[in-house]
Amino acid sequence: MPARLLRIAAHNGARAYGGGEKWTVLLLRGLQRRGHEVHLYCNDLAVAARARAEGVSASLGPLGGHAMVTDAWRLSLQLRRLRADALLLSTFKKSWLGGMAARIAGVPRVVARIGLDTDLPGRHWTYRATFRRWVHAVLVNADGIRRDVLASVPELEPSRVATVYDGVHLEAPVPDREAARRSLGLPEDVPMVGAVARLVVQKRLDRLLDAVALLPGVRALLAGEGPDEPSLLERARRLGIADRVHFPGWRNDVETVLGALDVFVLTSEREGMANAMLEAMAAGVPVVSTPVSGAREALTPDEEGRAPGLIVPADPRAIADALSGLLDVGAARLAMGEEGRRRARERFGFERMLDAWEGVLSGGEPARWHAGA
Repeated sequence: MPARLLRIAAHNGARAYGGGEKWTVLLLRGLQRRGHEVHLYCNDLAVAARARAEGVSASLGPLGGHAMVTDAWRLSLQLRRLRADALLLSTFKKSWLGGMAARIAGVPRVVARIGLDTDLPGRHWTYRATFRRWVHAVLVNADGIRRDVLASVPELEPSRVATVYDGVHLEAPVPDREAARRSLGLPEDVPMVGAVARLVVQKRLDRLLDAVALLPGVRALLAGEGPDEPSLLERARRLGIADRVHFPGWRNDVETVLGALDVFVLTSEREGMANAMLEAMAAGVPVVSTPVSGAREALTPDEEGRAPGLIVPADPRAIADALSGLLDVGAARLAMGEEGRRRARERFGFERMLDAWEGVLSGGEPARWHAGA
């Protein structure tokens, strides 16, 4: 516990509520539970409303494109009124204006989170300037991202950039398969694979549909919402599997969705440490993933050969082959599920993540918390 309680502000620039937004809200709620005062500024009213529904104070604090310095000024006034001790910048593309707002407001501590392997400060001079001069610490959720961040801005001191694995905890117990499927109105006696994700192009859920089309009798459950839903529905129709693909929309009972699955599938083009993958591990659901950075660190077999899932090429045939093998061998799924629970508990614990973020936001050395140490 830090020597004093903090007023912690965070900014999120997303236009829809996805995994990154859920992570931010859960982090703030955890810090609030420890006695800190928290407030989330959002670009979107729907994101703010979702945060408030989860018990986190939130309001609009929109930041536009890089040239919208008036937005930074308005946010700085809000930060002054809050008398923020620290600002968490949770959306990479808003770090320039968010960092500027914190500088104008005199916020003593600015911490940026990078959760995607393509969000590199070296890509534009505004980001390089922000991370060199206005950001006191950078926390990433995978070591691969840390290496890329440091390579993109060689003058950034390595001690200011640390890997802190995302922490995971499920809100409620995971129901058994039959109860979960009854709750979702799904058949109880068929193989079921799926994902919990925003329905956006980045997640490449078309790969999952193509893989399911190669697996007769297998059904897919895609829980989430987003602009890619109409194209995914149309793709399922063209593939002739519309009757085997279920779109239950956004669900606040992710435990029920995971309980209904035999295998969780991550087909993203780019990711950090996907929160939905960690939730699947915590629920004891084996994972099949494309080789994105966070999956490599979460799913790689240990010294004894134990792994919570498989990493496969980003190809529908490879995904289908991996799914077929797991669906045919119940013992393998069970062993992977048990390893997933163990890793979620020991390596991706929620309280461990809170300890790290609390320490860094209060002024602690980021290197102390590297990789959840």
